[in-house]
Amino acid sequence: MHSKGNSAMTLTLALRLADQMSSDILTGLLPSGARLEEVALAERFGCSRTPVREALTELCARGLAQRRAGRGVEVIRPDSDLLLDQFEALAEMEGLLAGMAAHRGTLAEVMSLEELLSVMDRAPAEEYPDLNLRLHERICAMSGNRELARVAGEMRRRLDALRGAQLRSDGRRLRSAREHAELVTAIAARDAQAAARIMRDHLRASARASLAVLAATVESA
Repeated sequence: MHSKGNSAMTLTLALRLADQMSSDILTGLLPSGARLEEVALAERFGCSRTPVREALTELCARGLAQRRAGRGVEVIRPDSDLLLDQFEALAEMEGLLAGMAAHRGTLAEVMSLEELLSVMDRAPAEEYPDLNLRLHERICAMSGNRELARVAGEMRRRLDALRGAQLRSDGRRLRSAREHAELVTAIAARDAQAAARIMRDHLRASARASLAVLAATVESA
């Protein structure tokens, strides 16, 4: 049991490290070609090399780094086509989950979404991305399909740094808030078809804004 607990903690830490490095890559702090050395990263994050090694494997899976013979792991230019594929997959999964949430969600769950929207409207800009993530997670959980929600959550995590960056724009945040309000209204009305459509359109808009941020970051690097 102790060994399993340690493994779970290592995996959780590895994902947090991968998330941080993903953010650094997507915002230009780690440029293409930068070498990611296990020892230096372990010192930076104050941990052993094991979670760092697993985090680097996750970065490679996300298409943000690559193992090169004789050079270890290097940052590579983000593949916009791969990111678009991931956004499309997420839009379809979360669209399906939103429709299921409209069918299966309880009144208490709908009220919790409405309360969260109210909090988001008043939240400072730096808190909005985390609240946005919480809203999406809550809607997916309302679907009652834990497996589909888990898979969507893994895809969402891979895109979280980029999605958070595009939400720092006041214009995109306002549009996102309107889309969220329409989505919750559809769920409250138990209109599964509308909820699914609004969620898909919302994530497609997020994809366009996110890839625009990425293109600007790459161009300025």
